Amino acid sequence: MVEAIVPVVHGKARSRYALSVFLHVVGAGVSAAVLGATLGGIGALLRAPWGTAGLIAITTVALAYALRESAGVPVPIPDRHQQVPEWWRGFYSPPVSAFLYGLGLGPGFFTFLSFGTFVAVAVAAFASGSPLVGAVLCAPFGIARGLSVIVSATTHSGDDAGRVIDRLETLAATPVPRLANAVALAGLAAAALVAI
Repeated sequence: MVEAIVPVVHGKARSRYALSVFLHVVGAGVSAAVLGATLGGIGALLRAPWGTAGLIAITTVALAYALRESAGVPVPIPDRHQQVPEWWRGFYSPPVSAFLYGLGLGPGFFTFLSFGTFVAVAVAAFASGSPLVGAVLCAPFGIARGLSVIVSATTHSGDDAGRVIDRLETLAATPVPRLANAVALAGLAAAALVAI
């Protein structure tokens, strides 16, 4: 997917590359916000927020995934283990495919998730009982996921882009991302506990 948004796809037109990155980030941010608003809306229909019970649910989920990331406890992540359709990049123009890829990646659960952090955030969005709060909680995930394509901004060929992807995969296999996510999850659990 990153290969569809690298500068080489846009030739010498840096403005088209910038437009593709912008549309990708907007698509990812909007679709994540829509997911969060939907979760908050469903929570509202079910009479959320649920006070202490809701905060305990958030804490429990956050701690479970913190243990997954820090100690390898086998907690499943509800995702599809698939990527967005590759054919989009051959069928649509680079800006359109970039936007569609953003829309597909933003909600997280419809593609592959490496860490459980977004699951805990989604539970918080649901337990908030507020579409606005849900959107605000989930949108940063989509925006960050969308901005990740910027790591390929200095590539000049498909091979360069491939090497960037390989380096990212190597980094993802180190303990650093798991530790960072475990810390974020522990922080979410602590915030929920303090609110009880």
